[in-house]
Amino acid sequence: MHLMVLGGGQNVGASCYFLKLGQSNIILDAGIGIDKEGLIYTPNIHALKTSPFISSLSQINEIFISHAHLDHVGYLTHVAKESTQANTYMTAVTKALTKYQLYDKVYKNEKAKELERLATKSILDGIISVTYTKTIKFRNYTATFFPAGHIPGAMMILFEYRNHKILYTGDYSISDSPLTNGGFDLSGYNIDTMIMCGLHAKHSSYVKNQNAIYKIIEKIYKQIFIGKSVYCQVNQLTKGVEFLKLLNDFNQHNTLIYIDENLLNVIEKLEIPILNNNVRLYNPEYMPDLPHVYITSRKASKNSHNSSLNYFDYFVMNIDFSLHVDFAEIKSFVNQVNARHVYMVHCEKQFNPMDYDIEQAMIRESDCRSQFIFIDNQEIYKL
Repeated sequence: MHLMVLGGGQNVGASCYFLKLGQSNIILDAGIGIDKEGLIYTPNIHALKTSPFISSLSQINEIFISHAHLDHVGYLTHVAKESTQANTYMTAVTKALTKYQLYDKVYKNEKAKELERLATKSILDGIISVTYTKTIKFRNYTATFFPAGHIPGAMMILFEYRNHKILYTGDYSISDSPLTNGGFDLSGYNIDTMIMCGLHAKHSSYVKNQNAIYKIIEKIYKQIFIGKSVYCQVNQLTKGVEFLKLLNDFNQHNTLIYIDENLLNVIEKLEIPILNNNVRLYNPEYMPDLPHVYITSRKASKNSHNSSLNYFDYFVMNIDFSLHVDFAEIKSFVNQVNARHVYMVHCEKQFNPMDYDIEQAMIRESDCRSQFIFIDNQEIYKL
């Protein structure tokens, strides 16, 4: 058994991991990343092709996608196109969101090459949907899928190979959110190895501010009260849906809320009943004079001087809140699983020089048996 990180090791973005279980070659996630200059980067597939394991992606047997955020799924079509012998597995909700992000948005308004469009459609249509707690038998191992929380459709994957249990977490959450329940409780499963996404695993001082989103909502409705409309720009569509749900919950005066087409499409894919009489699709031909909220994935621009949307008519807010677990929740999850070996990936660097990491924290836990390995890009470990 071997693990190799192709992207998303001790950094966030382009998550992609190669797992070898005997003769089975497996890809876990295939995302993209965006650097500080706004340039897209991808997993280092060349490193895998020049490794001792495979020389071509045609030797990949299975691809598993944990959830539909682009840092985990954005490079899927490129990987799947070369992995001609591999099937791709994800939940039905993740499949719907992936299809929207990698096909519907890309090809709807662009005259792309027809062969490229058809190839992408074929790859996405061929994805196999899996259900939670179901076990699938593969050639020499089994895989069972569990709810991960984080966003709708997210899953953790438990591999069993020769009496060895390996858990890949993807991004996960402990507590419930407005759109999904927390992750599955895996205590008692006697996990041997955990490949764990730990964004804040080196940030002992980081505590998620549970009240931050409610302060944002309070600020929005204060602007509405004084007669100002609010332009809410969200950087992730699933966050936009979650934000809309909370706005609805606190909408005591039937304030009109407009959403853009991208957000509406995701709501329809998720089949979440959060639309009501106060929520309407943004209409470029008409926007009311009444104070209202506009939620969009489009950045507000000072050059937006069309008849329907003027930047200067709005109080502009960038809506951002964390869907990731904080340091205390990582500790709780590690204690719950209590795996023998934990391979930490998807980690950001230390922000505060006084911070300690999850390994140093768990040394103080007498019941913790886990040994931690912070595995970086292109590193290979024998499990």
